[in-house]
Amino acid sequence: MSKRSDREYRQRRRRRGRRKKLPGWVIAPILGAVVLVVFGLSKIFGGNANAVSLQVVEARRESVKESFHTSGVVVSGKSKTFYSPVNAPVKENRAKVGEPVKKGEKLIVFDTANLDRDNKNSQLNTLSAKYTNQDAKEQSSRAKISMEKAKKQEKAAISELKSQIKKKESEIKKLKKVAQDAAGKDAENAGKADALQKKMSDNLDSQSASRTKKENAERQLENISDTAPDREQTKAQLIKEAEEAASEIGRLEREYRALEQELKQLGGSAGSAGAGGADTDGAGNSGAAGAASQALAQAEQELEALKGSLTQAENSRQTGADAGLTDAQLKNMKVSENIAQLAELTTEELLKKGKEGIKAEFDGIISDVKAPEGSDAVQGGELFTLVSNRDVGVELEVSAGDFEKLVPDGKAVVTMGRHIYQGTLTSVNKIALANEKGNPVIGAKVRIDNPDDDICIGVSAKVNMTVAEKEDVLCLPNEVINTAADGEFVYIIRDGTVEKRKVEVGIMSTGMSEIVSGIKEGDQVVSEMSDSIKDGMKATAVSVSDDGGEEKER
Repeated sequence: MSKRSDREYRQRRRRRGRRKKLPGWVIAPILGAVVLVVFGLSKIFGGNANAVSLQVVEARRESVKESFHTSGVVVSGKSKTFYSPVNAPVKENRAKVGEPVKKGEKLIVFDTANLDRDNKNSQLNTLSAKYTNQDAKEQSSRAKISMEKAKKQEKAAISELKSQIKKKESEIKKLKKVAQDAAGKDAENAGKADALQKKMSDNLDSQSASRTKKENAERQLENISDTAPDREQTKAQLIKEAEEAASEIGRLEREYRALEQELKQLGGSAGSAGAGGADTDGAGNSGAAGAASQALAQAEQELEALKGSLTQAENSRQTGADAGLTDAQLKNMKVSENIAQLAELTTEELLKKGKEGIKAEFDGIISDVKAPEGSDAVQGGELFTLVSNRDVGVELEVSAGDFEKLVPDGKAVVTMGRHIYQGTLTSVNKIALANEKGNPVIGAKVRIDNPDDDICIGVSAKVNMTVAEKEDVLCLPNEVINTAADGEFVYIIRDGTVEKRKVEVGIMSTGMSEIVSGIKEGDQVVSEMSDSIKDGMKATAVSVSDDGGEEKER
């Protein structure tokens, strides 16, 4: 208490000591009024008498980025093993394991003395192939001249055969006419017999049709109903049809007997008149017709023999046309010459490649050397392996439980010793495999986007990948979010009372979490972690400033 306040207090006490005491009937009402005032004030302010002060943070909108930390091994995305294009000694090998090289740098120098000798031998072999083919062609030309002479002789023989065939065909034509005249009458009788036989066949067909018509009419007469309309008229009609059919049958039977008698007069019968008339000489001229037929058959045999000889001569002429160099032989000669030329080109090319040596095709680091200086390189044998230090990345083995954090094309920060690089997740395997410890892991690869000369292949690197990132979303510090069996929740203070609120958490960074639902911006969230905090308890909110000091109570 200040000196001034103490002096005023003593002065008030002295004044009260000099005042006259009030009577009891006055004091009693005053005391009652004081009691009422005190009771009212206790009702107004007594609710917060047992309230607890709790530190709170305010839910506000911020940017949040969820990251995933792991590690892996730095690998090259581009590797090439260089093979020897020639069989030659390695005169110089400038490729050293672990040393960087530049694109176009010559690393292997060959001794090309043997390659030069092989190239000269190939040139001589090419000349030999050309001379061999030239000789074969000259021999073929001489054979061709002989073949042309033989072909002319064959042509004359074929022409003579064709002339004989033509004469024989004329002779056969005359013989055919003689045979036809001799068999003319027989043919005429045979024709008449055929005509009669056809008429008899037609007659039988007509008889069958008339009998069918008669039988149908008789059947209908038997089946006609006594109650049928116009029964008598229908019956009369059917009787008439049956009688007409019977009359027609009688007429046809008489006609058939007459035809049969006429056929017998021609020397045939109803069953074989046609065949007999065709195969026999009914006119008695079988002797003349037989002689003509024999002469004709002999001439036709002679004609077939001539045609056979002609066919054989023509086939022989076609075969003779291929008697020189065949098409396959000519092609083979061309192929053999091409092979010799290719061999010459090959040795010439090998010599050229040997003189060129082996150059680095891209910037990189030598990872392996198989052909030391002074050794004999074998065509197709390994020389050295070059890996790129520009196309590089980090191979990862991530636990299968963290698969959802591997987002293709996601950005990453790669830390390699003292050096930091930017990266991109380029691939994620689609199957989890057991590692050495038997745990399922997923392979992935992060490409280093900004490599430099400090990259070291095969070393370990730390990788921090961005899983998700959002801006201007409702956030809370991770430590104020509680976890229970049924999900996450927080405590907020609302109107002096603690309320438990379930919240849905989105992406999480190392310090902040996105709150998808459950609270709203500006809510006072309890930041203290204590088992004594209960839903419904009385409390006052104490905001915490950014520097850690208490700002105010609410």
